[in-house]
Amino acid sequence: MLSTSHSLISALIVSRIFPPQLSLPLVLASHYLLDIVPHWDTGTGLTNGHKSKKKAVLETLVDVIVGFSLVFIFFQKGKPFSPLLWVAVFLGILPDLLEFPALFFGKRPFPINVLEKFHNTLHQRAKLPWGLIYQIVVLIIVFTLFY
Repeated sequence: MLSTSHSLISALIVSRIFPPQLSLPLVLASHYLLDIVPHWDTGTGLTNGHKSKKKAVLETLVDVIVGFSLVFIFFQKGKPFSPLLWVAVFLGILPDLLEFPALFFGKRPFPINVLEKFHNTLHQRAKLPWGLIYQIVVLIIVFTLFY
């Protein structure tokens, strides 16, 4: 999934489920559950050489900026700053961030290698445009039900 999708759903979870001792583990679990949905993300094509590292970084930066901006608009704008919200957003994209050493440096230190292996067993990839369409459908359903 894109960081945008993970960020928005993480923000929704932490804004609707209390206390944080419950919502934050759900945010982390949601990352893995969302990755079961066939999807396209900015890392698609990186491991098999179909995408350059430079292109992946640029796409990722755009994705993160869009995701954080939407979280700000829907959940933070006009409200006091919420550290919990932004911790949840970070936690929601953390499993993808942990893949950075492997993707860019070929390093897989323990325990990150165990998490990466688990993460990759759940990933379901789909090419554009379907990989993006599935994410949009999931976001529409989740926000319709819980926003």
